[in-house]
Amino acid sequence: MSLQSPSLKRQVVLLACAVEFAVQDCCNPQTAQDILYNSLSFTNIKAKMASQSEFQELPNTPDEESIITQQHFGVIDIFILGIVCSLAIYWLFFRKKKEINTFSITPNTISTSDSSFINKMKSTSRSIIVFYGSQTGTAEEFATRLAKEANRYGMKAMVADPEDYDMEDLSKVSEIENSLAIFCVATYGEGDPTDNAQEFHQWLQSGDADLSGLNYAVFGLGNKTYEHYNSMGIYVDTRLEELGATRVFELGLGDDDANIEEDFITWKERFWGAVCEHFDIKTLGEDINLRQYELVLHEDIVPEKQFTGEISRLNSYKNQRPPFDLKNPYLSKVQVNRELYKSTRSSVYPTNNPELVEKIGKLLNVDLDTVFSLNNLDEDSTKKHPFPCPTTYRTALLHYVDITSIPRTHVLKEIAEYATDEEHKKMLKMMATSSEEER
Repeated sequence: MSLQSPSLKRQVVLLACAVEFAVQDCCNPQTAQDILYNSLSFTNIKAKMASQSEFQELPNTPDEESIITQQHFGVIDIFILGIVCSLAIYWLFFRKKKEINTFSITPNTISTSDSSFINKMKSTSRSIIVFYGSQTGTAEEFATRLAKEANRYGMKAMVADPEDYDMEDLSKVSEIENSLAIFCVATYGEGDPTDNAQEFHQWLQSGDADLSGLNYAVFGLGNKTYEHYNSMGIYVDTRLEELGATRVFELGLGDDDANIEEDFITWKERFWGAVCEHFDIKTLGEDINLRQYELVLHEDIVPEKQFTGEISRLNSYKNQRPPFDLKNPYLSKVQVNRELYKSTRSSVYPTNNPELVEKIGKLLNVDLDTVFSLNNLDEDSTKKHPFPCPTTYRTALLHYVDITSIPRTHVLKEIAEYATDEEHKKMLKMMATSSEEER
């Protein structure tokens, strides 16, 4: 086959250009199609001319100045041109577009969360850690009080939620000199751990860590009206000893059906004596005020930014969002009063008597609709406020403050510091004393 004919050369060149443009994406699809159309037109012309035995003149094109002569086409010529055309059609219409790799630059972020309480203890020079397993807040309060009182004995302590830390680090507490781990754990329901202590309980059951060198003490919170009284506290105390830990002081058991506050005070006074003896501590510091808050009044906070009785998240009464758990419970109004069966995950959030709240407001001579915040001045505290803030005095007294129960002794002791009458102060301090001898 000869490709010496100018017309045949032109045809092949046009087909090659169409393929080249399609492969390299150097032109748009319409341009490539135009080139291919011209090529196919010439192919049809050549097919017609193949039956003629003499040369014919073709019409001049804009880029041709002479008459183009053609030779007869053979079968091989048509076959080759068909292959070229097929390749061109494939590249134009059926091939997949080139995938261009795209890259996105994501800034590197360093996680600030640290599940190791050992690192935190070392970085803040603390030798005591107080864990709490709490469902209603009592065990957490006891843990906070113990951590504060450690300052009296020249020791620094931190309060920790076992749910937030890797409890396997208990085996490393002995790396800190004169270290001590205290556990204030409540029993919930029928002998179960509280929600935030479930993982810790499972770890104790399945783990086989070597806790030799760990000094510990346990105070359990329970209620004797339940069958499994203080089972969580008893189990933690026993299991830690089985894993090799050293008990610094005997297990304390608080009974919420009687006077759990009195049980705790009696235990902790003897507990600190045992701690001083164990670590050979001779001197005592001054009493510590457990409640260090700053009162801030607000005048420009819109109602949408004020808590109105929500437990944690602002506006959760109006807009509830799953998932629901202890920290984000589903809130439902009580429509029918009846006994609940087999429901250990239901809680009731009562409201104080509005008339009693009004009486307190008059006695204190305050506007109950004043918006305020109580800010914790303790930098080491895990809570910025004692209850959700900002809010009003009315909301705080209705939803957040227990104004009907007998105040605990440590509350009376702190209130005494604000008494302006010496006789009243003396009486409050006497009421805050747990032992008959001090009275």
